[in-house]
Amino acid sequence: MFSEDYGDTLSVGPGAGRNHRTLRPKTEPLWRSHDAKAQKAGQRGTIYWVGRSIMGEDGMATGAKTKGASYHGEWGNNKKHGYGVQMFPSGEKYEGQWGNGLRHGEGTFWAPVGKSQKLRKVYVGGWRDDKRHGRGTCFFKNGEFFQGSWDQGKMHGQGTLRYANGDLYVGEWYEGLRSGKGTLNKANGDCYEGYWLNDKREGSGSFFYSESGKVFVGEWANDLPKAGIYTQASANPEQASGVPTTSVLPAIRLALPTEVLEGGLSAVRNARKAARARATPVTRLFSEEEIIALRDAFQQACRPDGLAGPLELQALCSQLGSEMHIERLHELLVSAGYLPEGAALDVSLNFEDFLRLVAVLLDEEAGSEPSLREDSLEGYWDDGALDG
Repeated sequence: MFSEDYGDTLSVGPGAGRNHRTLRPKTEPLWRSHDAKAQKAGQRGTIYWVGRSIMGEDGMATGAKTKGASYHGEWGNNKKHGYGVQMFPSGEKYEGQWGNGLRHGEGTFWAPVGKSQKLRKVYVGGWRDDKRHGRGTCFFKNGEFFQGSWDQGKMHGQGTLRYANGDLYVGEWYEGLRSGKGTLNKANGDCYEGYWLNDKREGSGSFFYSESGKVFVGEWANDLPKAGIYTQASANPEQASGVPTTSVLPAIRLALPTEVLEGGLSAVRNARKAARARATPVTRLFSEEEIIALRDAFQQACRPDGLAGPLELQALCSQLGSEMHIERLHELLVSAGYLPEGAALDVSLNFEDFLRLVAVLLDEEAGSEPSLREDSLEGYWDDGALDG
């Protein structure tokens, strides 16, 4: 009789003339060895995935199949891990590094184009968790290309974008939009150099009009020039072509031109104060150290629900070194856009809203615009005002 684990053999003992049993080593079941081979780890041959059957309107298979997929490369813990090449059912191709089954590290991505399905390079650079991340270059379908920093699939940080019409932007980005300081050189020779917010010119900046040879330097709001100085551009000796002079600007005939200009600039900044404070990324409003210090102060003063009401906001502003009477707080909240004009003082702010309120407060006290201010809160905690 054979057991499950061992087989019997028949032997003849010398001189004994009788049968006896010998045990042979246990062998792995066939299914177990096949399963071990199926667990993918290390360098493997190409793995193919068969395309799915295409179903008709009657629910029956038409006999046609969608395109399959393939992967050739390294594995770890039964997932693509290391270096490998993936062909997707869509015809797209990725070659580069993987981590736990996702594109992670340095890699290049291609996409098929036209009837011939010839592969076109789309992106080369860093990846994280299947999204573009880090330094990389992307070639868009419309002919544009971006070279710079990415964060979770979006242009973020410093980067250069060449537009299909020949325009070139070099500067800062935030979550896929131009935001921060940047220069736009247009194909027709015009040039804007200054600040951006949500993909529009916002803040101080200068614009050179190539056709007229004039320059505007001043304040921009929602992509339009609002207040500033309009003058004839000066010639650049490093450029071969001269600056055109299409007209002669008349001399300013104001009794107090400087005061008029400063008043105009101030009016624009005050009018855009709330919009800029609400839309500007907090990382541009404050440094990392400032945010940490303000967070500690906020957490100590806020209510159990994590919000700060009028009383808590008064206490926090006092810690910042600014006496905040209830009437002044009401005006500040209206100015920052957290209360409508004439509304009762009934508001609760989270930490990010508090940061934006502080930015408006500092802007009003320092007389600078919040989205572009270069000062810091250094003076507010040098004396330990936020220590507790």
